[in-house]
Amino acid sequence: MGFLEKINAVWQKVSPVERALLVAIVLIFVSAGALLTYWVRTPDMRMLYQELAPEEAGKIAEKISEKGIAYELRNGGTSIYAPEEKVYQLRLDMAKEGLPVGGQGGYKIFDNEKIGVSPFVQSVNLKRALQEELAKSIQMIDGVDHARVHIGSTEQTLFTAEAGRTTASVVLRLKPGYKLSALNITAITHLVSGSVDGLRSENVTVVDSQGRLLSGESDQTMASGAGTVQSYRERVEQNLADKVEDMLTTVLGPGRATVKVSAVIDMNSVNTVSETYQPKGVASKEEITTGTETEPGIVSAEGQPPIPGGTKKDETIITEYEIGKTVKQEVVLPGEIKSLSVAAFVDLSPPDANEASSGGTTAKIMELSEVEEIIKNALGLKETDSLTVVDAKFYRPVVLLVDEEPSKWPRYIAIARQASLGIMAICALLVLRMFRGAKRKVAPAAPAASLPEGEGAAGLLTGGGGASEPLVLRGQIADALERNPDRVRQLFTSWIEEKGE
Repeated sequence: MGFLEKINAVWQKVSPVERALLVAIVLIFVSAGALLTYWVRTPDMRMLYQELAPEEAGKIAEKISEKGIAYELRNGGTSIYAPEEKVYQLRLDMAKEGLPVGGQGGYKIFDNEKIGVSPFVQSVNLKRALQEELAKSIQMIDGVDHARVHIGSTEQTLFTAEAGRTTASVVLRLKPGYKLSALNITAITHLVSGSVDGLRSENVTVVDSQGRLLSGESDQTMASGAGTVQSYRERVEQNLADKVEDMLTTVLGPGRATVKVSAVIDMNSVNTVSETYQPKGVASKEEITTGTETEPGIVSAEGQPPIPGGTKKDETIITEYEIGKTVKQEVVLPGEIKSLSVAAFVDLSPPDANEASSGGTTAKIMELSEVEEIIKNALGLKETDSLTVVDAKFYRPVVLLVDEEPSKWPRYIAIARQASLGIMAICALLVLRMFRGAKRKVAPAAPAASLPEGEGAAGLLTGGGGASEPLVLRGQIADALERNPDRVRQLFTSWIEEKGE
């Protein structure tokens, strides 16, 4: 009997339920084998480059295809993924080829400059290189995703007395959620003006990708540095708010307090000079003038000596007095906080089940009056300052839990890969067991269906031919009675007669 005939015989003897189970097992076996083969042949892809320009992505994809390595394009063709074991080698190979070049080459434009280039082309390339270098420097500022710089200048001619005027424009694309402060804009304007010869900071215009003017000629205070007043106020308010939030977070836990502070700051610089005069004068100069005058003598009678005249002395004293005064100069620097307005939301409700299971309590930690007193003492609020504290249940979305689920898929896939071999082994064991059970049902039926004419009843009833088990003997007798009852009756009759003799 051939292999196919044996399978057919087994298939005919099994029940419909066992047939369905056998087909399901075979399908599962084939599916598991196909998935396992696909997973084994599919490489684990890792990111090679991201945020590429279309022309650069095309060049890199072409180089990878020439090497015969599989790759994937994602995020609209701006990201390239390659097999994990090939990522580092591909990066080295692409760097050897000078890829990716990047949208801003800077001074690399002069690396492949041809001989005999005209002065005009050289000046244009120099301006391009300077613009790209400035753009790369601006992109290093936190919050700036991409930057473009345009420098414009007019040349001095024989008919103009003044030198050409230089201007610059900067276009910024900010990262999501970022906002540049006035101090950052001022820093960008001074960075550009300090890098270009003859460029003044007030001639630098800064625009964002949404078309909003951040700094320009009309904003003289921003370019001159006076815009730092607003930045100073923002820093003061943020520092005060952070001080209170850090203190409340220590007690209430993270995400249970938010504080906003609005400050009125005196940014005027005052220089006061006061003079105080003393009522009593002070002698500052004294001049003494002395004069001597000799009076003429008196002539006496003849023969008598004359009488000498007298001496007259005059003395003049001149004294100058000054009124005493005290000069006092007082300089008041800007930055004094005049008043504060504080608003705070706190969540003083008992922790939920998750927080309680992680060590939290089921009762309120603090009272609202205690929070107000803590904020007053921490910020040094006066009676004229305002404070509003509201106890509210904070909304905590579950989006973060959903976002974390995709990160578990690689682990599940690895487990499925390892379990697929076990599933295939279990299916093989079940199929083998079913085939063995079917063979046991088919084996005893064949001898009973073709009993030889000369075989005695003793051989059939005593388990002749190796059938020594009672269940097998019973099956043979039942099958013989069903197929040839007359022959069985004759056998029993002959067997009884033999026993009687």
